[in-house]
Formats: sequence, structure tokens, C-alpha cells
Amino acid sequence: MKLIMTNHEYTYPLYAKVLHAGMAIFGITAFLTGEIAENGASSAGFYIHAYLGLSLSLFVIVRLVSAISGSGRMRFSSWSPLSSMQWKLASQDVRSLMKLQVPEREMHEGLSGLTQAFGLILFSWMGATGTGLFLLNEGQQKTLFEIIEELHEVGEALIPLYLALHVGSVLVHSLAGKSIWQRMWKFKTSNDQN
Repeated sequence: MKLIMTNHEYTYPLYAKVLHAGMAIFGITAFLTGEIAENGASSAGFYIHAYLGLSLSLFVIVRLVSAISGSGRMRFSSWSPLSSMQWKLASQDVRSLMKLQVPEREMHEGLSGLTQAFGLILFSWMGATGTGLFLLNEGQQKTLFEIIEELHEVGEALIPLYLALHVGSVLVHSLAGKSIWQRMWKFKTSNDQN
């Protein structure tokens, strides 16, 4: 694969790396423990899954607050997944991938920006519906509980897709000789920006 090179060298600030690590750890472990929660609030598995999911929700909330009120390139004001430019760049990225060329973009641009937005939306969805399930009493509000449970399961079905897109893009970049994972997983604070 050929890498479309542009001079987009950047690193993520330390707080973004910590938030990413928290969302990755708690998101994956909550996903993996979903099956042990099937017996409801009468099982220890339910509480393990719930507390992992609630921890994920806390990291997502902090990420969303920092994206609204923080500074630098991590703000949503510098990253709009709904803009026509974002979709144009993503379309260019798909065409490049079809030619076996790996696109390289700035933070939150193009296909990678849409993938990251999809992840935040998905984790927010799972956190909101999971919190609703945790707080509702299944017996007293059965209809509402069942609706939220179905919505939670829709999100659960999308998690493997998100992981394939996100981890797959990192692997493709690595195979092309551009280890972009180091932007997020190297914890040298002297090089952190923003």
C-alpha cells in the first residue's frame, strides 16, 4: 500500500491520551462482560458489567465536556463530522484506499474523523442506555426497560464494526510504515501539545 504523505505530524495532549485509554479499557471490558449480565440485577455479572459501563460513561462525559469547553484541537468547534468538507475528505480517503493508498490527515479529518465521531456517538449511546437500564427497575417500568434494553443491544451490535474500523485503520497505517498509534499511545509529556 502506498501512503499519501502530507506533513501532518502531531501528537495528542496527555489528557486526551488518558481519556482514550479509559474509553478503550472500560469500553472493551464492558463489551466483553455483556454476556455475564444477562441474568439481570440478581447476578454479580450484572454489577461487574454495569460498573465497567458506568466507568466508561464517566470517561465519555469528561471527553464530551472537554470537547465543548476545552481548548485546542480537541474541541468540537475544530471538528465537525456533519460538515460537507468532512464528508468530502472522507470520500477522497475511501477513493485513496480503493487505490491501495493510505490517506494521512490532520487530527479528526476525513475518514478517521468520521470513525472517531462514530466511536464517541456509539459510546455515548451505550453509556446513556446502559445507565438507564441500571437505574430503572425492570419490574415496575417493564415496557420502558424493554425499549431501552433493545436500544442498548443495537449499540452492542455496532461495537465490533467500530472496533474493526478503528483498529483496522491503525493496522493499515502501520503496515504502510506510518505508526500513527504512537500519537496516542506514547506518553512523553515533553512532546505533548495543547
